[in-house]
Amino acid sequence: MRTSKHLYFHLSRRNFIKCAAAGTAIVGAPAILKGLTRKAIAQDENTIRLLITGPTLIPGDWSAFERETGFKMEDTVIKDDPGIFLTEILVNDGGDRFDIIAALTGAEQDLIDGEAIKPIETSAVPNWGGIPESITQMPYLQRDLAPEGGYVWGVPLAMNADSFGYLPEKLNEPRPPEEASWSLVYESEKTLGRSSTGDNYIYLWEALAYLKNTGQLEVGDLLDPSPEEAAATADFLIERKQAGQFRNFWKIFDDQVSDMKNGEVDAIRCWEPAVREANKAGGDWVYANATEFYTKWMHACYIPTQVHDRGNLEQVHTALNWILSGSYAAGITPLRGYVTGRPDLAPQYAEENGMGPEVGVAIDEALAKVKFKFAKEDFWFSAVPSNLQEMQAQMDRVLNA
Repeated sequence: MRTSKHLYFHLSRRNFIKCAAAGTAIVGAPAILKGLTRKAIAQDENTIRLLITGPTLIPGDWSAFERETGFKMEDTVIKDDPGIFLTEILVNDGGDRFDIIAALTGAEQDLIDGEAIKPIETSAVPNWGGIPESITQMPYLQRDLAPEGGYVWGVPLAMNADSFGYLPEKLNEPRPPEEASWSLVYESEKTLGRSSTGDNYIYLWEALAYLKNTGQLEVGDLLDPSPEEAAATADFLIERKQAGQFRNFWKIFDDQVSDMKNGEVDAIRCWEPAVREANKAGGDWVYANATEFYTKWMHACYIPTQVHDRGNLEQVHTALNWILSGSYAAGITPLRGYVTGRPDLAPQYAEENGMGPEVGVAIDEALAKVKFKFAKEDFWFSAVPSNLQEMQAQMDRVLNA
């Protein structure tokens, strides 16, 4: 059975920076800070404790994991915000309480610099060997720490290319595979007062990508926006907010689903699983083949430094190997549309476990979708740009306008 805690609290990257400098704990995260440390309960060797950003990366429940590994999985879900995640690990010593930490790729350099994670011995994770080289060679997973060679820091959990959901019939817009414009989210008369986007710097970054791709703003390096570019994007969002464009700025996954199911919006920047959930309630939402860009992302799993002192590294390696198994792929891809590091293992697993041919179909569709969307130039999301503090400050300005 799945044991899960959902902890959504509001911490900005500025809080992380301030508290990291002062060496203090974050008072905004009491739910995580309470209770015994992981070291104190290390004798419970049959439980893997996972800190994960985003509930959609959980495959429904962990029953297959527990059946196939013999371990119990206890997950704690926090908001999909790198500032919150880094605060929990680097300031609040999250590695004392968690055996695996999972977040958007791009955060690992801060984890490495803070000595919060250790390199992964891929020989102890047999399923690593079959990951496509295009994934294993990503700079997010492997980074050079010394001239003589690089280290593997993360195991891929899942990846996708995000866009937005919309109602094609109501808006008289085409359905995929035809493309639809991000203007439905940002500046369309069709969706005035009935569009939505997220509330942190990630969504400011996407608005910047929209301005670049529509020729409204000259952008130097989209992967590392300047403070001036962030400010100009905030000005654009404030102008659109004051024009009445946005119904709201959602905070978490459940907000996305609620906005669609309750008829609050006609277009929304959202995660692909949110569209699936809305349609389960009878909606007619589609997930856009976007004209301008996609937000391409990967979540990865990292091993906290403290695991090496606790003596449960073998169990952690077993858990990471399962994440690269056909079991995880067969569970998460049909449910969410995400692609894992080893999607090739899913069809055989599904056949051997009586899951039906639809799993193989879902895998093929997800692989084709990701290949098509990843081919578009913009943009591969990195969790921690150099001007993250400024970007969050500009997004705060939008929210407070």
